[in-house]
Amino acid sequence: MATHSHRITIDASKEDVFQAITTRDGLQGWYTSSVEGDAGHDDEIKLDFQSKEGPFHWRVNIIKPGATVQWECLEGPGLSAGGIAVFDLAEQGDGRTSVDLDHTGADESDEKTKVCNTMWGALMQHLKKYVETKRAEPAFH
Repeated sequence: MATHSHRITIDASKEDVFQAITTRDGLQGWYTSSVEGDAGHDDEIKLDFQSKEGPFHWRVNIIKPGATVQWECLEGPGLSAGGIAVFDLAEQGDGRTSVDLDHTGADESDEKTKVCNTMWGALMQHLKKYVETKRAEPAFH
């Protein structure tokens, strides 16, 4: 199984980044404009992309306020079901927050695995831009 890992630093507080990952409005600001459900602990969210494959259906398994969010993929393209995405947030001491994303469980035999890694990288850049500017520009519509 493959693991996709990404790290970004955002010029914002952990609380602002955390809100972007754990609220419907936040997810609509950087991920996709089509969000169903809620992103709290034990909630399920469906992130749809009308212009791409999808939707992705996630369950929020772990939320540690301001620190960690874990999603489990329940349904998605290819062999994505069962994958785990973990967002870990850390203060940098200068008003910035680092975000580590590890997406585990990707099946290396799935032709979509490399595309998935590329998309996570793009999504992390959208998260950074949204939190820093407060302007919604989701990666998908």
